[in-house]
Amino acid sequence: MYKNFGPLKVLKGVSATAGDGDVLSIIGASGSGKSTMLRCINLLEMPNAGRIWVGGE
Repeated sequence: MYKNFGPLKVLKGVSATAGDGDVLSIIGASGSGKSTMLRCINLLEMPNAGRIWVGGE
């Protein structure tokens, strides 16, 4: 997944996989894109490129 805000590249080729019942933790420094990634997963922000699959869709 890729997400830009103007010239600022926030997410650059981020990927993650979790199976049923898995717990996924997202950690990183302040300003590293954690909240942006979650906003994209929840469709509150649209990524500039890439795909998001939830439940095989």
